[in-house]
Amino acid sequence: MDGLGLPTAARTAGVNDMMVGRVSRVASGSDQGTPEAVAREMESLFATMLVSELRKGLGEGFFGGGAGADTFNGWFDEQIGASLASRSSLGLADQIRESIMREQAAAAAEAARESSESGEAS
Repeated sequence: MDGLGLPTAARTAGVNDMMVGRVSRVASGSDQGTPEAVAREMESLFATMLVSELRKGLGEGFFGGGAGADTFNGWFDEQIGASLASRSSLGLADQIRESIMREQAAAAAEAARESSESGEAS
């Protein structure tokens, strides 16, 4: 095995599932699927993961190691991560938004090019 204990591996899998779920909800929501909303959510997710990794350096954490500590630690990570992202403290949202918009423009240009080529072939 890779040296991770079962609780750590399970916790990591749960965090990854949570992150994928958050991105999927934003991307699939008709009113929330804008490049701005997706970029803000991605920055929030990154900040949450960053805080989580930094907090692990504390050893036992703010909430001890007893039952329920993982839940409180996860909540803490999300709140601090969301706060960092809401203030654009990391500056990632603008870069992500620009990247999404470039990708959408390239896809639209490709679709227009294919459409005009298929119209000429007829």
